[in-house]
Amino acid sequence: MSTDYFHCRTKFQALPGVRTVRSGPYSFDLPPGPVQDFLAEHFAEIDAMIEDGRHTKTSHGTHAAVFTIPGGRDLFIKCNVNRGLKFTAKYFFVPARVFRAALAAKCVEEAGVATPHVLAAGEKRSGRILQGGYLVTEAVPDTRDLLTHMVNSPEAPADAAELIRETAGIAAKLHGRGIYHGDLKLVNVYRSGNKAPCGVWDLDSAQLFPARIPRKLIVRELGRIVSSIVICAEQNPAFPDDFFNLNRIARDLLDAYSASSGTPSPSPDEVMDAARKRWLSKSGLRFDYGGKTA
Repeated sequence: MSTDYFHCRTKFQALPGVRTVRSGPYSFDLPPGPVQDFLAEHFAEIDAMIEDGRHTKTSHGTHAAVFTIPGGRDLFIKCNVNRGLKFTAKYFFVPARVFRAALAAKCVEEAGVATPHVLAAGEKRSGRILQGGYLVTEAVPDTRDLLTHMVNSPEAPADAAELIRETAGIAAKLHGRGIYHGDLKLVNVYRSGNKAPCGVWDLDSAQLFPARIPRKLIVRELGRIVSSIVICAEQNPAFPDDFFNLNRIARDLLDAYSASSGTPSPSPDEVMDAARKRWLSKSGLRFDYGGKTA
């Protein structure tokens, strides 16, 4: 069974050196690090930091920005805001999902996969009503997600085989440590600099298992990767038509996954079926991948 959502904050607070600070509606947990003291003093100004920062995302459910603190260090701050009655009911007795993401980030780092280091996780509540969950991480410089490369770069077709191997290797490392990312698509895999190994971000959907991840979740995660590769490649006119062989892409991914994990991977048919039913059945794709929504 995955990490208990009721206790994810308690588990995060129990990590060595974490400080808990509270002021008014705000309550934050701060791991040790170079900005712990700054955030301990200014955490109640978190909404102003987002407002004054360089906005990276503004939507109905999420606000995110990069904020520069005195001394020149950049922080990436994301807030998942209250989206109404369903959100209120879901988190009335459950910690904000940012604590699950923060705990998952620690586990991802221990698995040897890069992810932006968590500097703070917190929430804002009016009584029991969650108004927002906040995650503060380092702002990793010179990053580019693999979706951007796959969709826009003329070199992407030549790089595709290595990209598939690297993404499969990340999945194998995570799964080997009981970590299910939950949304492992190319936009959530990034590279910092030209030669650095790829890392992952956006761990909001992550689940942590004390032993093996259920097979159905492994199949789903690998199917998500396959579908993301196909959907992104379709948007790049540099890819030749013969690239879009779903069976070959799935086999290449699974061969790399099995080699990295040291354990047998699911069958290509299972992974292709997950990719088709959940993502590739959508309209608007140029090629027919042989499956419709059940």
